[in-house]
Amino acid sequence: MIAKQCSTRDLSRRLIVALTALTVGIYLGAGDLSAQEFEVPEGFMDVFEPEVSSTGEWRYLRTIRPLDGPFSNLSAIRLREVLNDIDDPADWLKQRLRIDVGDMGGVESLLNSPDSPFGDPAFDALSKVIPELSKFIAAVAELPLSFCDEPHIGYNASGDFHELYCVYNVGPLRRHQMLRLQRVGNRWFFTEITTMNERRLRHLLVIANSFTVVG
Repeated sequence: MIAKQCSTRDLSRRLIVALTALTVGIYLGAGDLSAQEFEVPEGFMDVFEPEVSSTGEWRYLRTIRPLDGPFSNLSAIRLREVLNDIDDPADWLKQRLRIDVGDMGGVESLLNSPDSPFGDPAFDALSKVIPELSKFIAAVAELPLSFCDEPHIGYNASGDFHELYCVYNVGPLRRHQMLRLQRVGNRWFFTEITTMNERRLRHLLVIANSFTVVG
Protein backbone atom coordinates (compact mmCIF):
# COMPACT_ATOMS: atom_id res chain seq x y z
CA MET A 1 0.00 0.00 0.00
CA ILE A 2 1.22 3.50 -0.79
CA ALA A 3 1.01 5.60 2.36
CA LYS A 4 -1.37 8.56 2.32
CA GLN A 5 0.31 11.94 2.15
CA CYS A 6 -1.15 14.51 4.52
CA SER A 7 0.40 17.64 3.00
CA THR A 8 -1.79 20.62 2.16
CA ARG A 9 -0.98 20.09 -1.52
CA ASP A 10 -2.20 16.48 -1.40
CA LEU A 11 -5.37 17.36 0.48
CA SER A 12 -6.13 20.03 -2.10
CA ARG A 13 -5.54 17.56 -4.94
CA ARG A 14 -7.82 14.96 -3.36
CA LEU A 15 -10.54 17.56 -2.85
CA ILE A 16 -10.33 18.62 -6.50
CA VAL A 17 -10.47 14.99 -7.64
CA ALA A 18 -13.53 14.27 -5.49
CA LEU A 19 -15.32 17.41 -6.66
CA THR A 20 -14.52 16.59 -10.28
CA ALA A 21 -15.94 13.08 -9.92
CA LEU A 22 -19.04 14.50 -8.27
CA THR A 23 -19.53 17.07 -11.03
CA VAL A 24 -19.08 14.45 -13.75
CA GLY A 25 -21.58 12.15 -12.04
CA ILE A 26 -24.20 14.91 -11.91
CA TYR A 27 -23.52 15.92 -15.51
CA LEU A 28 -24.01 12.35 -16.71
CA GLY A 29 -27.24 11.96 -14.77
CA ALA A 30 -25.90 9.49 -12.25
CA GLY A 31 -28.60 10.18 -9.71
CA ASP A 32 -26.10 9.27 -6.98
CA LEU A 33 -23.93 11.84 -5.19
CA SER A 34 -21.23 9.38 -4.09
CA ALA A 35 -17.72 9.84 -5.47
CA GLN A 36 -15.21 7.21 -6.51
CA GLU A 37 -11.68 7.59 -5.22
CA PHE A 38 -8.23 6.12 -5.88
CA GLU A 39 -4.98 6.75 -4.03
CA VAL A 40 -3.10 8.40 -6.90
CA PRO A 41 0.66 8.61 -6.20
CA GLU A 42 3.17 11.07 -7.60
CA GLY A 43 3.91 10.36 -11.25
CA PHE A 44 0.27 9.62 -12.14
CA MET A 45 -2.70 11.81 -12.97
CA ASP A 46 -6.46 11.54 -12.60
CA VAL A 47 -8.06 12.72 -15.83
CA PHE A 48 -11.41 12.90 -17.59
CA GLU A 49 -11.28 11.31 -21.06
CA PRO A 50 -14.92 10.75 -22.08
CA GLU A 51 -15.73 7.58 -24.00
CA VAL A 52 -18.99 5.95 -25.00
CA SER A 53 -19.98 2.31 -24.58
CA SER A 54 -20.63 0.73 -27.98
CA THR A 55 -23.37 -1.41 -26.40
CA GLY A 56 -24.77 1.12 -23.94
CA GLU A 57 -23.88 -1.16 -21.03
CA TRP A 58 -21.84 1.31 -19.00
CA ARG A 59 -21.04 5.00 -18.56
CA TYR A 60 -17.55 6.43 -18.27
CA LEU A 61 -16.36 7.86 -14.93
CA ARG A 62 -12.62 8.54 -14.94
CA THR A 63 -9.12 7.52 -16.04
CA ILE A 64 -5.87 7.18 -14.08
CA ARG A 65 -2.68 7.20 -16.17
CA PRO A 66 1.02 8.10 -15.91
CA LEU A 67 2.00 11.72 -16.41
CA ASP A 68 2.39 12.73 -20.05
CA GLY A 69 5.27 10.99 -21.83
CA PRO A 70 5.99 9.24 -25.15
CA PHE A 71 4.43 5.96 -23.96
CA SER A 72 2.03 7.13 -21.24
CA ASN A 73 -1.03 6.39 -23.39
CA LEU A 74 -0.19 2.69 -23.28
CA SER A 75 -0.87 2.45 -19.53
CA ALA A 76 -4.17 3.34 -17.87
CA ILE A 77 -6.91 2.47 -15.39
CA ARG A 78 -10.35 3.24 -16.80
CA LEU A 79 -13.34 3.25 -14.47
CA ARG A 80 -16.92 2.89 -15.69
CA GLU A 81 -20.26 2.22 -14.02
CA VAL A 82 -22.42 -0.59 -15.42
CA LEU A 83 -25.98 0.59 -16.01
CA ASN A 84 -27.77 -2.74 -15.58
CA ASP A 85 -27.80 -5.38 -12.86
CA ILE A 86 -25.56 -8.40 -13.50
CA ASP A 87 -26.54 -12.00 -12.73
CA ASP A 88 -23.29 -13.72 -13.78
CA PRO A 89 -20.22 -11.45 -13.31
CA ALA A 90 -17.74 -13.97 -14.77
CA ASP A 91 -19.79 -14.42 -17.93
CA TRP A 92 -20.30 -10.65 -18.20
CA LEU A 93 -16.52 -10.14 -18.23
CA LYS A 94 -16.05 -12.79 -20.89
CA GLN A 95 -18.73 -11.25 -23.07
CA ARG A 96 -17.25 -7.81 -22.55
CA LEU A 97 -13.86 -9.04 -23.77
CA ARG A 98 -15.41 -10.55 -26.88
CA ILE A 99 -17.05 -7.21 -27.66
CA ASP A 100 -13.97 -5.08 -27.12
CA VAL A 101 -10.48 -6.54 -26.76
CA GLY A 102 -8.95 -3.08 -26.49
CA ASP A 103 -7.06 -0.90 -28.90
CA MET A 104 -4.43 -3.40 -29.99
CA GLY A 105 -4.12 -1.44 -33.23
CA GLY A 106 -2.71 1.43 -31.23
CA VAL A 107 0.38 -0.67 -30.55
CA GLU A 108 1.05 -1.06 -34.26
CA SER A 109 0.58 2.68 -34.86
CA LEU A 110 3.03 3.48 -32.09
CA LEU A 111 5.71 1.16 -33.42
CA ASN A 112 5.33 2.49 -36.96
CA SER A 113 5.47 6.15 -35.92
CA PRO A 114 8.43 8.05 -37.44
CA ASP A 115 9.17 9.39 -33.96
CA SER A 116 9.14 5.97 -32.30
CA PRO A 117 12.39 5.03 -30.51
CA PHE A 118 11.90 1.53 -31.92
CA GLY A 119 13.07 2.86 -35.27
CA ASP A 120 16.63 2.87 -33.90
CA PRO A 121 18.89 0.04 -35.22
CA ALA A 122 19.18 -1.23 -31.65
CA PHE A 123 15.57 -2.38 -32.00
CA ASP A 124 15.97 -4.26 -35.29
CA ALA A 125 14.81 -7.50 -33.65
CA LEU A 126 11.66 -5.76 -32.50
CA SER A 127 10.99 -4.18 -35.89
CA LYS A 128 10.87 -7.65 -37.42
CA VAL A 129 7.86 -8.39 -35.26
CA ILE A 130 5.81 -5.50 -36.62
CA PRO A 131 4.68 -7.26 -39.86
CA GLU A 132 3.27 -10.07 -37.69
CA LEU A 133 1.39 -7.72 -35.41
CA SER A 134 -1.61 -7.27 -37.70
CA LYS A 135 -2.07 -11.04 -37.92
CA PHE A 136 -1.88 -11.26 -34.15
CA ILE A 137 -4.48 -8.52 -33.68
CA ALA A 138 -6.83 -10.45 -35.97
CA ALA A 139 -6.29 -13.59 -33.87
CA VAL A 140 -7.07 -11.70 -30.68
CA ALA A 141 -10.32 -10.42 -32.17
CA GLU A 142 -11.27 -13.93 -33.28
CA LEU A 143 -10.41 -15.82 -30.08
CA PRO A 144 -9.76 -13.25 -27.34
CA LEU A 145 -10.36 -15.61 -24.40
CA SER A 146 -7.55 -17.90 -25.50
CA PHE A 147 -5.13 -15.29 -24.16
CA CYS A 148 -6.79 -15.09 -20.73
CA ASP A 149 -6.92 -16.94 -17.44
CA GLU A 150 -10.28 -18.06 -16.10
CA PRO A 151 -12.17 -15.33 -14.19
CA HIS A 152 -11.34 -15.33 -10.49
CA ILE A 153 -12.17 -13.46 -7.28
CA GLY A 154 -9.87 -10.73 -5.97
CA TYR A 155 -10.06 -8.14 -3.19
CA ASN A 156 -9.42 -4.42 -2.87
CA ALA A 157 -10.31 -1.59 -0.47
CA SER A 158 -14.01 -1.92 -1.39
CA GLY A 159 -14.25 -5.69 -0.97
CA ASP A 160 -14.30 -8.55 -3.47
CA PHE A 161 -14.37 -8.24 -7.25
CA HIS A 162 -14.42 -10.54 -10.29
CA GLU A 163 -11.34 -10.29 -12.51
CA LEU A 164 -10.35 -11.50 -15.97
CA TYR A 165 -6.61 -11.28 -16.67
CA CYS A 166 -5.24 -11.47 -20.21
CA VAL A 167 -1.70 -11.33 -21.60
CA TYR A 168 -1.01 -10.84 -25.31
CA ASN A 169 2.49 -11.79 -26.54
CA VAL A 170 4.05 -10.92 -29.88
CA GLY A 171 7.77 -11.62 -29.87
CA PRO A 172 9.33 -9.33 -27.24
CA LEU A 173 6.09 -7.36 -26.87
CA ARG A 174 3.66 -8.12 -24.09
CA ARG A 175 0.37 -6.38 -23.38
CA HIS A 176 -1.40 -6.85 -20.05
CA GLN A 177 -5.15 -6.33 -19.76
CA MET A 178 -7.22 -6.78 -16.61
CA LEU A 179 -11.00 -6.43 -16.50
CA ARG A 180 -12.59 -6.08 -13.08
CA LEU A 181 -16.26 -6.10 -12.17
CA GLN A 182 -17.22 -5.08 -8.65
CA ARG A 183 -20.45 -4.44 -6.81
CA VAL A 184 -20.36 -1.69 -4.17
CA GLY A 185 -23.71 -1.24 -2.49
CA ASN A 186 -26.27 -1.45 -5.28
CA ARG A 187 -23.88 -0.26 -8.01
CA TRP A 188 -21.64 -2.22 -10.39
CA PHE A 189 -18.26 -0.79 -11.39
CA PHE A 190 -16.24 -1.96 -14.38
CA THR A 191 -12.49 -1.28 -14.23
CA GLU A 192 -10.06 -1.91 -17.08
CA ILE A 193 -6.30 -1.90 -16.48
CA THR A 194 -3.97 -1.92 -19.51
CA THR A 195 -0.20 -1.61 -19.93
CA MET A 196 2.74 -3.02 -21.89
CA ASN A 197 5.16 -2.82 -18.98
CA GLU A 198 5.20 -5.34 -16.14
CA ARG A 199 6.67 -2.88 -13.66
CA ARG A 200 3.98 -0.35 -14.58
CA LEU A 201 1.38 -3.07 -14.11
CA ARG A 202 2.43 -3.40 -10.46
CA HIS A 203 2.05 0.36 -10.02
CA LEU A 204 -1.41 0.35 -11.60
CA LEU A 205 -2.56 -2.56 -9.45
CA VAL A 206 -1.63 -0.69 -6.27
CA ILE A 207 -3.75 2.23 -7.45
CA ALA A 208 -6.65 0.01 -8.58
CA ASN A 209 -6.64 -1.83 -5.26
CA SER A 210 -7.16 1.46 -3.42
CA PHE A 211 -10.56 1.99 -5.09
CA THR A 212 -13.28 3.21 -2.73
CA VAL A 213 -16.72 4.78 -3.05
CA VAL A 214 -17.31 7.73 -0.74
CA GLY A 215 -20.69 9.08 0.24
